[in-house]
Amino acid sequence: MLKSLSTRRRLRAERRRADAELLGMRLASPRLAWRSAELVADDHRIELARALTDAVHAADERLLPAASPLDRGAVRECRPELLELASRMCDLARPVRARGVLVVARLLTRGALYTPTSVERLRDEIDRCLAEL
Repeated sequence: MLKSLSTRRRLRAERRRADAELLGMRLASPRLAWRSAELVADDHRIELARALTDAVHAADERLLPAASPLDRGAVRECRPELLELASRMCDLARPVRARGVLVVARLLTRGALYTPTSVERLRDEIDRCLAEL
């Protein structure tokens, strides 16, 4: 059990290093092909798309606010753009770039969805995600 825990930690650390490198370059290095394949995998794309639609659903004014620090007002204003981004992630017939998937993941974890911000900033981040894909 301990070995598998240390193995998982090493893999997580390798993924973080690979992600930082992928975000820092326009063209992915062949050395990072393993991480690029993980990022653009169909199941990962669907997972991110579901997270986007979950954020839109959580921002619905008919629902009580959750403990999440979601900027509900900005998310409601950007609902069409967020759903377009989710749709693009779900369109498995269209390829995506690993860097774009990382930008979407960053939006979902530490982007303008969660910080009180302007609607324009959130729209800019969504536009960047679409452009990077």
